[in-house]
Amino acid sequence: MDMMFPLITVGIVVLNRDWIIERMLASLHSQTYPHNKIFVLMVDGGSTDRTVDIAKKFLENSDFYGYKIIVEKCSIPEGRNLCIKNMKGDFLLFWDSDVLMEPEAMRLFIETMRKEKADIVTANAHFIFVSRTDEIESKIDISRTCFTDSCILEVPNCGMGHTLISKKVFDAVRFDPDLTIAEDLDFSVKSRMRGFKIIMDKRIRVFDVNVIKKDYSDIHIDMPLKNAVRGIRKKAKAHVLAYSFKINLKGMLKFFLKNKRYIFYLGYAPMAFLSALGIFYHSLYLSITLPVYLLAFLALQIKKRGLRKGLNSTLRSLLVGFPFSLCLAYYFIKETMHR
Repeated sequence: MDMMFPLITVGIVVLNRDWIIERMLASLHSQTYPHNKIFVLMVDGGSTDRTVDIAKKFLENSDFYGYKIIVEKCSIPEGRNLCIKNMKGDFLLFWDSDVLMEPEAMRLFIETMRKEKADIVTANAHFIFVSRTDEIESKIDISRTCFTDSCILEVPNCGMGHTLISKKVFDAVRFDPDLTIAEDLDFSVKSRMRGFKIIMDKRIRVFDVNVIKKDYSDIHIDMPLKNAVRGIRKKAKAHVLAYSFKINLKGMLKFFLKNKRYIFYLGYAPMAFLSALGIFYHSLYLSITLPVYLLAFLALQIKKRGLRKGLNSTLRSLLVGFPFSLCLAYYFIKETMHR
């Protein structure tokens, strides 16, 4: 029995998720994997809502192997490292607080890890968007659309919202606290480069819940500026190395065309150059190039996010987006030339 169903720690890194945490825990409780082989470990980064109270009440009445709730001010990578430090058993399943899974998910994670001799197994999440939380259940479809072996493939990277990791990986790799975002890409790339195998199983039905016109998922804008600026170079390198097993110029063009906002951010450089030329040669039209470029972006952001967040987003496009985009281009070129 222990060989078939090893003890798994479910690591939940959470902050202000009282709108979804009970549904997430109910999804965990619906798992057909033996509950006496599930240890629940929640790391709360300092919620100001009822997240911890709701979770504690639910877990007190559950039949899991056990649970632990750690309340500590921390970033996402720091929270993930706390999960590693406090895990029980030989496997850790990172399960984000806004993710719901089909009842067979945990069984499939373990089954695939064994069959593929993998060290990390992830799923391909389906994003669902709702106006109200009471619409969530009607949006979920657990019918399986992927049955064949081609649904199970080796991948160059993975997110951490729904990923099972063998404990031996943690002996070599931890999450970088400088990476306030992209900590999952950096972790998976470092794991791959150390010879660990990452498998995606598209058969596993996972749902990432997003509430339309709410602030829940706008972390890039709400994050303190010092955290957004922190580790820009590392974040860019992680994005590049995680993009593909083989980095080349064709891949670089494909990446930037898919993520057009980075092309826009890079446009600040020529716009600034043209404005400088306009000032030097006393050309009004040239001198206003950069201000017009900025105002166009500001108008779009205000329409999308409102005045306060629109102004915030525009400022960050200069202080964070532009240097990040430059680093992306640098690492794509560097990796292409190196290979």
